[in-house]
Amino acid sequence: MKRRFLLAVLLCACAHEQLVPEEAELAKEQPATFAEGTVPPVRKKCRKGGPRLGERDRASGRLVLDYVITEEGKVKDISVTGDATAGAVKAIRAFLATCSYQPATQNGKPVAVKWKGELRFPPH
Repeated sequence: MKRRFLLAVLLCACAHEQLVPEEAELAKEQPATFAEGTVPPVRKKCRKGGPRLGERDRASGRLVLDYVITEEGKVKDISVTGDATAGAVKAIRAFLATCSYQPATQNGKPVAVKWKGELRFPPH
């Protein structure tokens, strides 16, 4: 009996927060706008595991992410378009804000750039 109770508690705790499938990793990053002679930014790291969606949040298919990578290598001004609930969009923005980049440079000086990426989710 005690074992069943512990198993039920564990299952409820795991269902509260769900990780995005591995195929939903940040992919196909590219410049949205890019001045000639600019060296592109390089992603250093993002929080492991990708965005964490709550049990009622969902996303499906291809989500397009537009954002700015600042002179300091931080991500800001994130917009998400595609089939996703408001909670999923919030989780994706929070995840993307954890990413850090080696900033783009122009004439040897760090510059902010508009950037585009995508996440792919299995269809529902």
